Amino acid sequence: MILPLLPLSHAFLGFLSIAWGRSARATLICAFLFDAAAIGLYYAGSRWFGPVFVGGWKGPVGIALAFDPVSLAFLILGVLLELAVAVYVWREQRRPYFFMLLHALFAAAYALILAQDLFNIYVILELLTLTSFLLVAYDRRARQVWASLKYLLLASLGMSLFLLGAAIAYGYTGSFNLAEIRTGIAGSPDGPWIAACAALLVAGVAVKAGIFSFSLWLPAAHSTASTAISALLSGFVINMGVVVLIRLDSVFRLDLPLLVLGAVTGIAGAAYAIASLDVKRLLAFSTLSQIGYLLVGLSLSGGAALTGVLAYAIAHGSVKGLLFLAAGESSRAVGSTLIRDLIGGRRRIPTGVRFGLLVGILGIIGIPPLAVYVAKGAILASGKGGIDQAILIALGVGSAASFVKLIPLLRPWNRVRAPSRTGALWVLVLPVLLFAPLAVRLFPDIPSPTVWSGGFLWKGFATIGAGLLLGRFLLHRPLPLPQRIFRAEFGVLAILAGFLLIYLLLGGV
Repeated sequence: MILPLLPLSHAFLGFLSIAWGRSARATLICAFLFDAAAIGLYYAGSRWFGPVFVGGWKGPVGIALAFDPVSLAFLILGVLLELAVAVYVWREQRRPYFFMLLHALFAAAYALILAQDLFNIYVILELLTLTSFLLVAYDRRARQVWASLKYLLLASLGMSLFLLGAAIAYGYTGSFNLAEIRTGIAGSPDGPWIAACAALLVAGVAVKAGIFSFSLWLPAAHSTASTAISALLSGFVINMGVVVLIRLDSVFRLDLPLLVLGAVTGIAGAAYAIASLDVKRLLAFSTLSQIGYLLVGLSLSGGAALTGVLAYAIAHGSVKGLLFLAAGESSRAVGSTLIRDLIGGRRRIPTGVRFGLLVGILGIIGIPPLAVYVAKGAILASGKGGIDQAILIALGVGSAASFVKLIPLLRPWNRVRAPSRTGALWVLVLPVLLFAPLAVRLFPDIPSPTVWSGGFLWKGFATIGAGLLLGRFLLHRPLPLPQRIFRAEFGVLAILAGFLLIYLLLGGV
């Protein structure tokens, strides 16, 4: 069976990277080849991808792994970011322990993607938290260390809530398996307790998923980490919380909490992105905004909506990884991450890097026919109209407005020949440009005729135009947004208040 080998191969290569010393970077390429081959075997119709119960134990005590469309989408995203990061760090002078941590991160992420029971999801999330903490602080700069400590503190609180929710689920159903929990709570008369269980689980995962008020650690961690780690965190790791929310949504009815949390996250993320003066901080807040769009899409329920969410996860992850890598190279060329300094020194940014910025910016705001437009169209097409459509359009406007201040980086288009790591950018540029034809193969349920209809194209361009006008209007008008909320003590209170909100939205009272 291949399923257990996906995380285990990274665990093995992590130890091997220590033994290989200076050649440790080659283990990332080995891992990419194995993971890509596994996905290829799946498409070839291999029978090696059936459900697996590790150790042969089934029922309530078994460790279940399964490969489904959700797993496939996030594995594809992981493999893309894996190759991009491997190419980007190839020439960096990194100790073998850095590559060991990268393998540990991918091992945890792939195990989480395949996991089907609450207890192992909890254990894997803890491992993911630890490896992310170490990678953010790896360069040992003061801001990185403090950002990673704040992340560790808030993530630990979130995981405590998640474990308590898992204990309640086990107490009622006698199992940690998600399918058995869904069966066990069906028709249960204990509504408040089921609501408390769901609220604890969702609140715990929300800390990892980039949901506003739960993930107040995110802007500092994603903006202070090294370039490759920032791309990995915003493009891939943040989506691991979304994976768990998709699993939980199949057990509990989370439509209303997801809609409310998505709207708040998307609007707040866009507002703080518009107000940001640092390019990496802008991209970090933009991640919050895009996660909000994902959550609203997930709240729509139904197979078509889930297909759109999976497509959007791949599209956003690829584009955001590209933007972080391109922004990192731009900052390296100019010597600053401040947007005004980047604009002033834009003539020093290599041509290939500026092309990556161009594709990334056009992609993230949803210009047809790039990746994000196709995924957004799939989500919009699955909506029922009304409040959800209004929220999605508003979030699209906010996303476009967030990137207005980066447009001057793209002009004038002069050719600059300078050493840069554009190979890693091309790993992500190609999927962003070719996503439309690839999506037909990956997601046959995407309503292509609707997405490419005149009405949808007009709606897409109108949304982008409104966002650009809003961004232009706010360009020199600072938004008076509170910054103290990103302190650690506010983060703790925000998580507890968020849990109470979810409980009320689930009808716990």
